[in-house]
Amino acid sequence: MKSLFSLIVINSLFMSAALADESESQKYQRCMSLAQSSEPEKQAEAVQYATDWIFGRTTGFAGGVPAGHCKALALLGLGKPQAAAQLLEKLAENLVISAKSDFRRQQKNDQLALELYLQAALAWKAAKDYNKSYLAYSSALSSIKQGSSLIKARALLHALYLERGTLQILRRQYKAAIEDLTHAIEQDEQDFAGFLQRAKAYRKRKHFLKARLDLRQAMILAPEHRDILLEQGILYRASGNKIDAQLVWQKILTLYPESEHAELAQENLDLLKVD
Repeated sequence: MKSLFSLIVINSLFMSAALADESESQKYQRCMSLAQSSEPEKQAEAVQYATDWIFGRTTGFAGGVPAGHCKALALLGLGKPQAAAQLLEKLAENLVISAKSDFRRQQKNDQLALELYLQAALAWKAAKDYNKSYLAYSSALSSIKQGSSLIKARALLHALYLERGTLQILRRQYKAAIEDLTHAIEQDEQDFAGFLQRAKAYRKRKHFLKARLDLRQAMILAPEHRDILLEQGILYRASGNKIDAQLVWQKILTLYPESEHAELAQENLDLLKVD
């Protein structure tokens, strides 16, 4: 699975919209280089640097969203996702409030708020607070404005519905998961992930035929993908077809012997022996 740092992409829009001048941009880049380090000492230094920036201890430090954003990512790196999520949500809420009094910045602020809510959702998910993660995903979805370009809006809707639908499975809200994942598929029918996750939700509700149909479509889009094969084996076992389940899991051991999926396949094969 991708790390939070690889999912939380700092793009040019964030830089251009949030940073007032070149000196602020340089501060942000310096802070982010520390926050994204693999060394806890540097991540802790990023937290302190951002805190000084926020409170203006050093002359000329304006702080604001860039400083808070850097601090949040440093907190994530230090294994404090709850604190990071709280800070990201506060930044997003402040952007929404400030946009109401400055219509010229409203479009940029809306986009930034959307990204911050998404990042907060990921952080809450890492903290295993799935209810707050759900609320943050919902806030991100409500931040998508009608003025967005069609292609960009479809991509955003696909990603957000896919993420929220997958989260709904963790929350055991399987009917809601199916609804979200159906919306994701409607936005992008070429991404196998929507079909795979919806198959999981259908399996959880014991709608095995619908789950098989979704897995078949996922397999067409991504033949012999390890995630699809693993779910296929689980579905076979759930529906009482132990022989096919065994064959699929053995296939994973052959195709992906050194992967985490191979370990999971072996665990499932061991469970078959005691059934």
